Amino acid sequence: MGNFMSIEIGKRAVLTEQSALSVTGHNVANANTEGYSRQIAELVTTHPWHTPCLNNSNRAGQLGTGVTVDQIKRMRDEFLDVQIRGETEALGYWNALQESLARIEGIINEPSEEGLRGVMDEFWEAWQDLSLNPESEAVRSVVVNRGLATAEAFNHTFSQLSSLREDVNATIAIKMDEINTIAKQIAALNKEIMAVTAAQKQPNDLLDKRDLLVDQLSQLANVKTYDEKHGMIAVQLGDRLLVQGKEYTGLDKVKDGEGMYMLVWSDTQARARISNGELRGLMDLRGKTQLEQEREPTEYKEIIPNMIAELNTLAKTIVTKTNEIHRTGYSLNNKTADPDDTDFFVMPAEGDSFENWAKFMKVAENIKEDPNNIAAASSRTWNDEGNKINFGDGSNALSIAQLKHSLNSEELQVQTENLSSKLTYPFTGTISLGLTVGSSLHEVNIASATSYNDLAEVAAALDTALETYGIDVSEDTETPNTLIFSSSDSLFKNIQDFTLDDGGTPVELGDYHVLTVSDATTDDFWRSISAEIGVISQEAVRMVANQNILVAELESKRQSMSGVSLDEELTNMIKFQHAYNAAARFITSIDEAIDVIVNRMGLVGRA
Repeated sequence: MGNFMSIEIGKRAVLTEQSALSVTGHNVANANTEGYSRQIAELVTTHPWHTPCLNNSNRAGQLGTGVTVDQIKRMRDEFLDVQIRGETEALGYWNALQESLARIEGIINEPSEEGLRGVMDEFWEAWQDLSLNPESEAVRSVVVNRGLATAEAFNHTFSQLSSLREDVNATIAIKMDEINTIAKQIAALNKEIMAVTAAQKQPNDLLDKRDLLVDQLSQLANVKTYDEKHGMIAVQLGDRLLVQGKEYTGLDKVKDGEGMYMLVWSDTQARARISNGELRGLMDLRGKTQLEQEREPTEYKEIIPNMIAELNTLAKTIVTKTNEIHRTGYSLNNKTADPDDTDFFVMPAEGDSFENWAKFMKVAENIKEDPNNIAAASSRTWNDEGNKINFGDGSNALSIAQLKHSLNSEELQVQTENLSSKLTYPFTGTISLGLTVGSSLHEVNIASATSYNDLAEVAAALDTALETYGIDVSEDTETPNTLIFSSSDSLFKNIQDFTLDDGGTPVELGDYHVLTVSDATTDDFWRSISAEIGVISQEAVRMVANQNILVAELESKRQSMSGVSLDEELTNMIKFQHAYNAAARFITSIDEAIDVIVNRMGLVGRA
């Protein structure tokens, strides 16, 4: 009986060492496989055995019955996985920002002579030259060409920024498709893992594939995982579950009037809230959509929309300020005593307004057709008899040239004539208005808890309510029934739908626009915009470098546990090979012993 048990021990040893060799070979084969975790065969002794007998010849106690593979263990640290995924989310976010910010820096091309600032400098210099040579047709032609170049530079910069925003928007849709594909694969793997686990087996390779997909998903957005029964996991993306067991809920997209995509859940159409990863970086770049589900005020950084808004503000300032002075001047073709009252740049038609001044900025047709229509003089250039006077006057051109260094400090005045006839004090109604800050509209409503005795108290209530937006409100002490809205924030664009309602007929005050850059010269304003983009871009570069180092360090720690060392595997291979050979030799030895007992014992006395 003992010999047959010994053969069983040898057989188990051979099969066990063979399994260990197979695991080692699997490790070696996947040494360069992405996401693969090293596996080890855990060897344990089998249950010992002791046969009851008449005499106690086996004084040593129970006999061992050999070895077996208890489990093939996957070397993985779940805590490290959670850390890596968290840092990968941040890396994905800053990577997305860095790539697009680098493109923005290329678009604005500052500081350089070829950038927008260089074009504006040449425009102001052309006006300076015209102030010295107001009769020169050549100099006048230069002013026209510099004006055309300035308008084209604004048009082109606007077009490039708009195209970049559209590219980012398209990338958001691509990333959404990637998330849906990964979610579908994770759900399918969950199903396979459940089947293998239910059969009391270890699905190591399937777990590696699933973990790799979760790692890839964490680069796209903020994710969390939760363990479920039978080895399955649930994956939370943003504010709800993306995958739960064998099922997944994908993302969908809804398009606004500008073609910008808002990501929603495919089943409920509720907005998906993404707070990290590449998707959040792309959303911070592109900004919010115009759809109702988007939050107010916006939760995104609005990098590209703010850049476009600031570009429009600068274009609007140059256009309106240049035209304001140009209208008061006299051209060489004007033989009347009245100023030309013409614009150098095209202005919106009466009753219309530009939202994108940089897009539509262009030189007026009459200026392009005849440079003599440029109003360079501050006084008339012809007398009533048709003789030339003041032909050397270039003071109006000089005033335009000096706009480069003029401090723009415009205040928004809201005229409220006839307010006293429509409202009675004390005023106990409501005040409502809409503010356009950058590309975002904010609704402000003030319900009167107490009555207002005069317009000054109304102004004080508005000033308190609008403090959050950096807007100051006061009553104009010089002009009756007038409120003054002022802000140093260049993104503050206008006030819309300003209404006072005392329970009777609401007093509609209409839309009132902030004209220009506040508390800065045009040159300083553009410098500050360029510097701000440079600072943000520099921060993105630094953060990407830091996150790369951090992720690499964590990945190195994970590889120290999960990675395959070929030297270690070769050592194990030799170890298991020798053990296999020894086990085989053990079986041969037992076989020889049985052969002696069966074939060579009891020959004496045989016939």
